[in-house]
Amino acid sequence: MSRVPNRMAVLALGLLSSATLAATSDDAFVAQWPLALPSSDAGAYQVELDDAVYATTVSPVLRDLVVVNRDGRQVPALLQSAPAPAALPTTQALAWFPLPASAARAGSDIAAISEVDPDGRLRRIQWQSAPGDAPPAALLVDAGALEVPLQALVLDWGVADVAFERAMQVEGSEDLRAWQPLPAGGRLLDLRRGEARLVERRIVFDGPVRTRYLRLTPGAGAGTMPAIVSITGESPAFAEAPALQWRALEPSVPADAEGGFVFRLDARLPVTHVDLGLDGNATARWTLSVRETDDAPWRTVASDWLVYRVGADAASRTPPRALDTTLRARQWRLQPDAPSAGAAPVLRLGYRPERLVFVAEGAAPFSLRAGSGRAVRVDAAVAPLLADLRARNGGRWQPALATLGARTELAGAVALDDTPPRDWGTWLLWGVLLLGVVLVGGFALSLLRAPKPR
Repeated sequence: MSRVPNRMAVLALGLLSSATLAATSDDAFVAQWPLALPSSDAGAYQVELDDAVYATTVSPVLRDLVVVNRDGRQVPALLQSAPAPAALPTTQALAWFPLPASAARAGSDIAAISEVDPDGRLRRIQWQSAPGDAPPAALLVDAGALEVPLQALVLDWGVADVAFERAMQVEGSEDLRAWQPLPAGGRLLDLRRGEARLVERRIVFDGPVRTRYLRLTPGAGAGTMPAIVSITGESPAFAEAPALQWRALEPSVPADAEGGFVFRLDARLPVTHVDLGLDGNATARWTLSVRETDDAPWRTVASDWLVYRVGADAASRTPPRALDTTLRARQWRLQPDAPSAGAAPVLRLGYRPERLVFVAEGAAPFSLRAGSGRAVRVDAAVAPLLADLRARNGGRWQPALATLGARTELAGAVALDDTPPRDWGTWLLWGVLLLGVVLVGGFALSLLRAPKPR
């Protein structure tokens, strides 16, 4: 009797292991794409999703999108929005003038010795140095040509003949009469030790500065300021968001009794903007709603949406509308405030492709799998890892960009069945245990019925 339970336990364990492997095997997903890595030692990678991937995944939050290694095991992954392009500060040369000691003092009226254009642009500073006077004691900068706030000033003096280090006091004015101190980290230096040289030319403001005139006065330090060659203004960097991609949808059914048009989206696109394509001159107010299935209620995402078109010029039509949140709904409905005799509108959905960031755990090659009714991406602590890598490598660091290969069909539509698989191993184990109980009970009953020895 002792051999039967042992054999059944081994068999049940084998069946349970097979069921577990099946849950993560190829038949759990619709399709996969091989990933080409730019290098084998980057560790962290990102892959941009395309329309084919969005059309394959079915999860409303893309949880059925995973990266697997050569052994078919999931690796840590995180879905992220498309990164903004690297932003570089803009620079512009600024007009500047030397100032005498009398104009560098607090409360001095520089307007009295200045020649200014009607638009406020400085032409020249009227002063002459007397014999024995010191070199210019301060600098006057005209920042009126800048259309954006200042972030920093860069002073160029070529190569200083004598080493120096000076703190710089910065003041701002709109009329050359009233001056206000501006908080800035301004310490200029040009130091040498042997062949080594240490130079700092930037005066960085604590926050963006927008003022017409700036007065720079050397403060505490050592050495004499060298002759300035040029002054450049730096403005904060503004990175433009990646361009939108658009999907145009035609109504899937004729207008309903209320004049509404229903559109069906066959991909889990991360829609952030909407636009209407109208035929000819038209104007109307629309209500935009979404839902996931035919039997679900409509949810309004944009109401009182005024859309017009007058003429063929792009400037004479309504710009696209930004949504309050990202939507991946399957069905979209447009309902006008009043019936229209014009052609049915074309609904345009704008989105930016996302990126799946993953850690290359295990052996290559790696593949992206999508589309499953049961399998989901395992949550992993990828975000703290990326934050640490950016801290080590600089704020502009990004994971290496992997690319998608040709699509390979795995289980196809069968993988979308969300019915839990039958756990035959567990049922078999319970059957064996029940059989054992019956056998033990029968053996015990036979012992009770057996005649007692005399």
